[in-house]
Amino acid sequence: MTKIREVLQPYFLRCETNTLTKNLYKIEPGSSAWEEICERCGRCCYEKYEYRDKIFYTRTPCQHLDLRTKVCTVYHDRSKRHPECVSLTLEFVEAGILPDDCPYVKLLKK
Repeated sequence: MTKIREVLQPYFLRCETNTLTKNLYKIEPGSSAWEEICERCGRCCYEKYEYRDKIFYTRTPCQHLDLRTKVCTVYHDRSKRHPECVSLTLEFVEAGILPDDCPYVKLLKK
């Protein structure tokens, strides 16, 4: 968590509460500050399915996920190479699809 705070310090609003959560809404998805929040666990790149309003992760990774580094091998071209890949937007984070211990989710739940 300390690393995240250090990276995002310039993006903190000067307000009474000065919380990272409120500032997450001010960071542009896809920007370097947004990308720095990610811990590169790769779990968002696994197949998922919804059953009775719950998200379940399978053991099947995306074909473009490097299982050793946990990084997408076609990241900058992923929407063309793998149309099912969704962009990690604030709306996607809020939708409850990512695991509870994902840094993006943890910041929103603070």
